[in-house]
Amino acid sequence: MSDNPTGPGAAPEPGPPEKYAAPAPEEPGGAPAPGVREEAGLAGPLVAELLDALPQGAALVRVDGRIVRVNRRLRVLLRLPDDLDPTAPGGRERLLGHIASLLPGPGERARFLAAARPHGPVTRTADHLLTDGRILRRRRSSLGGPGRPWGHLLLIEDVTRRHEAREDLDQRVRRLAALTDERAAFAGRALHELRTPLATVLSFTELLLDPAGGPLDPERTAFLEAILRNVRRMVSIAENLPRAAGEDPSGPRAAAPRPGRVLVPELVERVVLDALQRTGGAGPYLTADVPEGGPPLYADGWLLTGALEELVANALRFTPADGRVEVGARFDDAQWTVRVRDTGIGVPLEYQEEVFTPYVRAPNARRGGYPGTGLGLAGALEAVRLHGGTLTVRDRRSGPGAVFTVRLPRRDVPEDSARGGPGGGPVP
Repeated sequence: MSDNPTGPGAAPEPGPPEKYAAPAPEEPGGAPAPGVREEAGLAGPLVAELLDALPQGAALVRVDGRIVRVNRRLRVLLRLPDDLDPTAPGGRERLLGHIASLLPGPGERARFLAAARPHGPVTRTADHLLTDGRILRRRRSSLGGPGRPWGHLLLIEDVTRRHEAREDLDQRVRRLAALTDERAAFAGRALHELRTPLATVLSFTELLLDPAGGPLDPERTAFLEAILRNVRRMVSIAENLPRAAGEDPSGPRAAAPRPGRVLVPELVERVVLDALQRTGGAGPYLTADVPEGGPPLYADGWLLTGALEELVANALRFTPADGRVEVGARFDDAQWTVRVRDTGIGVPLEYQEEVFTPYVRAPNARRGGYPGTGLGLAGALEAVRLHGGTLTVRDRRSGPGAVFTVRLPRRDVPEDSARGGPGGGPVP
């Protein structure tokens, strides 16, 4: 309201905006005192509406500690009594006392009151645990231009749920670390227990297959080759256990390839026939579709046989008894492509890369109660990669099921190379 009417009995003119309602004290030379006009503006209704729109509790505090304004959210978070006005004379002390009463112990109260003093230590961010179990986070930011600070903005928010989520995450991480340690210890014990008996089986089988020991009929030779193939596969899996368990990422990998001349069609047919013998004709309908001839691979027939056996066994395991498993091989573009198609439960899209990670199994496999450890596909991928190839999986284009595809680049076979195991003639 103006103090100077325009004449006797004249109605007073409307006063200036609220931010200029009170004359500003001046410094020598006529300049307004620092922070006076800013404080007057921040006490206006527009700023009140802006503060009330904030999701946090908020308070505007002068540099001397006097509270200029608080929003409704702050009153709710701090559960202020109706008769406590933080902006009134003495309101700041009452507010600090009320907040201190919410803290659980004298030490926490003393630290809070020390940090809240106008000239005490400035705490940018601090979390306070209240006696009711809530955790409130306090932030403060300076207000005013460079060299002319007049106060700060205090923000308070409830971060109880964040702390609970972080604590839950920390507990999960600790449980996972404990499980990893247990898994690594089990892998080490398993490798120690398996190494000696596997080495014994391997050495005696190789001795029986040695031509120096005398001739063997084709049937016994086939039996011994199957034993040798599977025991070498078991050795490779056992030696890979510590690395797969995370105990030693740089530790032993799958056995190094022992390359030789491998005929892919013969290898595929042998794997399918062995699978039919193991199942006795029960279960899904299993077929092989391979061309006659084709260029040989310079590869380790034992490793590739183990990889293909795992893919076929995996398809049979997840395919119903009235389903189909088809194994096919083709040579084109200087590479052999072997596909294993099934009409089983398939692999979810988001797991079509993860299933080749040790100990990872797709959710539909876990929920369905299908047996498995999550190591077979990882071992198959390792064997294929050792030959410079790739192993992928996708859904069948029509109907349920999965298609596993192995691609192996052809390498020239040295003329004096030994045969590479199954599919490539006699065992070296």
